[in-house]
Parts: sequence; structure tokens; C-alpha cells
Amino acid sequence: MSTLRCLIFIISVTIGLTVPAQDFHTVSGTISDRETHRPLPHVSVVAGRVGTVTNEQGQFTLKVLSLSDTLLFSLIGYASQQLPCPTDGQEMKIQLQPTTVNLDELFVWSLNAGELVYEAIHKFPDNYSLQGTSYYGFYREVMRKRRQYICVNEAVVELFKSPYDQDVENDAVTVHRGRKISSFKASDTLMVKLMGGPTLPIFADVVKNTELLFYPEDLGCFEYSFNGVEKLDDRLHYIVKMTPVAPKPYALFYATLYIDQQSLAISRADLHLDMRNRVRASNAMLVHRPKGLRFTPVELTFNIYYRTENGVTHLNYVRNEMRFKCDWHRRLFASTYSVVSEFVVTNILPESQQIRSRDSYHRRESLYDNVELFSEPDFWGADNIIEPTESLNRAIERLRRSVQQTLNK
Repeated sequence: MSTLRCLIFIISVTIGLTVPAQDFHTVSGTISDRETHRPLPHVSVVAGRVGTVTNEQGQFTLKVLSLSDTLLFSLIGYASQQLPCPTDGQEMKIQLQPTTVNLDELFVWSLNAGELVYEAIHKFPDNYSLQGTSYYGFYREVMRKRRQYICVNEAVVELFKSPYDQDVENDAVTVHRGRKISSFKASDTLMVKLMGGPTLPIFADVVKNTELLFYPEDLGCFEYSFNGVEKLDDRLHYIVKMTPVAPKPYALFYATLYIDQQSLAISRADLHLDMRNRVRASNAMLVHRPKGLRFTPVELTFNIYYRTENGVTHLNYVRNEMRFKCDWHRRLFASTYSVVSEFVVTNILPESQQIRSRDSYHRRESLYDNVELFSEPDFWGADNIIEPTESLNRAIERLRRSVQQTLNK
């Protein structure tokens, strides 16, 4: 079994910022906690079939077809809020109210935590699409060496997912538009390449790609425990922790699952790789290492969000973060690298046709190497966050000042 297929790896980097398509209305804003006024990351922002998630500073940008759409803001532990779309150009300031769960609403299953997970897996065909579906969205990759941003890759992608009762090998991704901005110094001795980057939503879909977490032979290697009840998208969810307790020849994940208390659909999964055995963790993360390079894994995490619409649960957002240290022999200090990649769904088209093989993106390819094949510098228009002609160093300085202002508040 290949628990992690081609995740990172040596040769070049990436950092990207999502920018929606033309002829849409731009809606943007900042979401914070009403009581502490702290910015809230990972808040779900949905307008009809279009959605996104706030960044670490609680900021979001979303493209909507019509200003008559209603925006829904939701986050576990907070009361959801619905607001009309503002006029173009008007920045939104939203405050979410922390809320407690009313346990009287809870539907009680006579199952322990492990049995609940097994039952949720058994109900995958009932909760997820059994027809071919196309998901349009934005993919971005961000890489840093220590605190310095190195490169930006971003792309508009189409993801085809075959029915959930079929193998993940039938899923495919094609890239429609993209670009990269890189800033390498002569002193840099290492570049990193994210293999198969745009295929992230195929690999990280734990419901479809059961090898990642729900491989049948691995399920008995975990300890299962309840960790409370939370609201997600105004629905109560059981929180189940999965802790690896039995050794395997490969590294397993610690996992936190949010399971809908009525349908038993998995609405969110947070995973982080077991780093206790550095050799197994390295094998899970590293595809190729040049001779003389020391690779030390630090962190590998996934955050996978799903959204239920008309009784069918769809993939909505995926975030992957990797941190590791690299140094050459005889050097005193190792350099710390981090790679963050994200995919957010902006539109869903059921009953779609499979992507042709010649148009699909291969998992051994990297966006960094191929972005020139479909680059359209003018596509981003006035909505650019980083202009193609702008120095990355200048753009990163703007981002750094923005982060610093947030920290000083």
C-alpha cells in the first residue's frame, strides 16, 4: 500500500494566491470573533454553489455571479450568519458570535467511537455523489524558506470526480489557466518541487481515497475516542479522534473527524502525520533526495472540508501544509522550508463527462514546471493580488506589513 503518493520534492517551489474568473462580482471582507475581536481563519463563506474559506488573518475574497446572492458564514463553535452581498468594492466586516451546543438536540447513536467511524464509512455511498461530477475551483501553492517567501504558483482548475463507489484512479484534473512568480537567490542551495500539486483534491479526499486514512487493513491500528459535539454549517457533529497505536511499515495519521449526527456524513477531517518515526515520515513525504542532502520531516497536515447540498455531500476545500528541514553535509545550520497548498471549489456541475486522458494533469508533474503551457498573464485583470510584472519581493513586503498590522492590533 502506498499511504502517501508523491507529495513533495526536490527541485523548486511555490506560493499562490487565488483569483477568481472575470465577469463576476467581487465580494471581500474580514471575519472576527465578536467577543475577542481576533480574526477567524478557516470560516466557510458560501454564496449558492460558490464558496471559499478565510485565511489566517480572517480575510476572504469571493466571486459571485449576482449581487442578489446571500452569503452564509459558518465556523465550528460559532453561530452561522446570513448576509446579503454588498455593493461592488464595499469591504465587509463580519463578527461571529461564539455559541454553545444544545445537547438536547443531539440524536444519540448506540455506538462507541470506533463503531461510529465504521458506520460512517459504510454510509459513504448514501452520503456522497454516485454520479460523475465536475468541480471548478482555484488551486494555489505557497512556499517559504524560513520566513522568506520564495515562489507563487496559482491556477484555475477543473476536477472530475467519478462516482464515490468507483476507484479514485478514475478521477482527473485539468488546468485551464495559471502563472508562477518566483524569487530565488544565488545563495539558495535547494529548491523544492510539489509533485502533482493540482491533483491535491484527488489525493486528499479521504472519503474517496480511502488509502489515506480508511484503508481497511489500517482501521484496527487506531484507538478511537469521542471529543465532544460541535456545530458545523448549523448541523450538530460528533467529533471523533483517531490515534495510531499499532506499528505499520509506513507512517499513519492522527485524525480528527467531524461526523454529522443525523446522516453520519464526514463533513471535515483534520489529519497530521505521525512523526515519531522520522524514517517512515520521510518516506511518506520525500520523492527524491540529491546525494549529500539531509532531509528532516517536521510536519505534514491536511484539512479537508465537505459541504452538503440537497442531501449530497461534496468536497469543498482542501488545505495541505508541509514543513521540513534540509541541509548539506558539513554545514552547521539546516534551512527550514514550508509548503502550503490549497484548493477551493467555486462551482459544481453534476452529471459531467470525464476529462480526456491527454488533458489530465499527471501526479508526477509539477505546476512549477508546466505553468507556462497554460499561462495567461492578462487573465487576472484588475483583480490581481500580485501583478505578473510586480517584483515578488515588493509583493511579499506588502503581505508582511499586512500581517504585522494584524499582529499589532
